[in-house]
Amino acid sequence: MLHQSAGFMSRKGYRALRILACVGAAALLGCAAGCASKGAPGKATEVKVYQTPDLLESQYTLIQHVWIDSWRINLYFYPTFRSEADGMEAMKRIASEAGANGLINAICLDGRSKPSDKPELFCYADAIKTN
Repeated sequence: MLHQSAGFMSRKGYRALRILACVGAAALLGCAAGCASKGAPGKATEVKVYQTPDLLESQYTLIQHVWIDSWRINLYFYPTFRSEADGMEAMKRIASEAGANGLINAICLDGRSKPSDKPELFCYADAIKTN
């Protein structure tokens, strides 16, 4: 048991200190992850979208699953878009930053709870580098 009179923090103080330490550690990890580079990024306009039958599995290397591989999804949220074009453009940008030159298995799904809600699309793709 912790006692304030013995020079120790109260439980609330100890809990606040632990939370502050966790937030600091998360911020440092975020900075490190943001500075790390997976490849030479190109331009999002250079990222081509392929249909599944367009390429054989031997013709490309999987770089990452867009948004699914990121630790940020566990801490924040899965991004939504108002249109399929917005979602595709964002996925191209993420793929380009990862060093990919293509997307495959790209899809956007309607995430609205009822049809009268404003559009809320969840988009997903695999970022690839063609051989």
